[in-house]
Amino acid sequence: MGSRNSRYGGYSRDRYGSEVDIASTLEEILIMIMIIIIAAIIRLWRINDWSFWEDEIFTVQDAQNYPNTVTANPIIYMIVRFFINHYGLSEWSARLGPCIIGVLSVPTLYILAKRIFNSRVAMLTCIFLVIHPWHIYWSQNVRAYSLAFFVSSLAAISFYLSLERDSFKLAITSLILTIVAILSYSQAILLVPAFFTYIVVLILVPFGLPRGMHGKNFFVFFGPFFLALLLLLSPSVRGYLFSGWGLSELGRSPLYILFTLVYGLGIPMSVGAFVGGLYSLSFLSRAGLFLVCYAGVPLFIILIASPFLNIAGYYLFFTMPAYVILAALCSADVARIVSRGSKAIALSVTLIILVALLSQSYMYFTTENGGRPKWREAYQAMKPELEWNLSGATLVVSLPRVAEYYIQDIFNNSPPQDISIIQLEDVISQTEGLKDSWITNNQAVWFILDQLSLDVHDSSHKFRKWIYANCQMVNEFPVYARTRDRTIRIWKLQNSG
Repeated sequence: MGSRNSRYGGYSRDRYGSEVDIASTLEEILIMIMIIIIAAIIRLWRINDWSFWEDEIFTVQDAQNYPNTVTANPIIYMIVRFFINHYGLSEWSARLGPCIIGVLSVPTLYILAKRIFNSRVAMLTCIFLVIHPWHIYWSQNVRAYSLAFFVSSLAAISFYLSLERDSFKLAITSLILTIVAILSYSQAILLVPAFFTYIVVLILVPFGLPRGMHGKNFFVFFGPFFLALLLLLSPSVRGYLFSGWGLSELGRSPLYILFTLVYGLGIPMSVGAFVGGLYSLSFLSRAGLFLVCYAGVPLFIILIASPFLNIAGYYLFFTMPAYVILAALCSADVARIVSRGSKAIALSVTLIILVALLSQSYMYFTTENGGRPKWREAYQAMKPELEWNLSGATLVVSLPRVAEYYIQDIFNNSPPQDISIIQLEDVISQTEGLKDSWITNNQAVWFILDQLSLDVHDSSHKFRKWIYANCQMVNEFPVYARTRDRTIRIWKLQNSG
């Protein structure tokens, strides 16, 4: 490529000596600005419409108590507390921080993809991410997942480039960002074995060694983590780390985890990422190997650990950047090469992924209620009953903290004092005895239950048969989202109140 003077709209040189087409760069910047604006519009759209689900309420309540709440992942609580303090408590304000972080992930992933591949792959990566329903969902969620995605992708690009450029500063940066990722989301600790595996494979397989493959960079990044392993010698630390181990009542299996990960990513994108990974490995691409380790090693470890832990596929959301980039690689390069330059075939691969993502996102906004049950609407429907009931009311609920939050919310923190909230599990085993007591005391009793909780705690349908025989359904809030029935139904005990 000939060198031309930049003043004539030609080429300049970047800090690494590579030629840069200034006109092309300006065009990319303008396109990226448009993509970021679209990403912000999509992630802000209807963000206040969805009710909190239980884990969001737990995060909000813990954020309100922070820093008095002791937590291993303080960063998300600091962020949520900041926005709640400045804008008041609402679904919108609590979700605003994760939403902004989700938008910032778009240019971050562009930089990551461009640094290790090219602009075409980077642009497709951003387009896929902007309309991806899984990323939209977690960007509209009062949880740490969008934060983990964002910081993990920054840690990944810093680590990869620290080796490629033999940069001590980038090695330090990757260490700091990885620690921040872990403080954002504990499972991000799996970045460390992913990066370590990448180093080992580079040594064993002839991918070619980057300039930074030497002890100084290894010690800077991995040294603190190996020292941290010494903490396992402490019984109290081991007790804390392994306190949650053991089979859960949800019985999640490796196959369940794998399928939920594929469902979250989408089948076309999962297939594209798999093909992109194989393609890059077949050509001994270090960039491809790095992304395969980033995506595959945490998945492998979680599949191995699944018999001992309550794990779901969405725990791997922080590895999503690798899958999206590999899928974009498949769309941008693999399809074109396999089809020997046929633009039609290459375009069809991209369109299949885009149509799948757009259709899922359309369903998310129009029919799936943002993937959440309608808890706010259910408790708002109960407000007249709770206001005019003079002899006390008993609510049997799936999730007491959700009930307490929304009852406080709809009564502006001044609910009636005679509301009794009982958890579903405490009622299932003694329904007949409680029924006699409720009727004798002339108590009004409502059951506010979601289908998912009933499926977990009443797998035999014995309690539901009792409900059908003794109660009248007074309201229903149907939602079918993410392959699950999330419908909430309100029942009233007959002859009560």
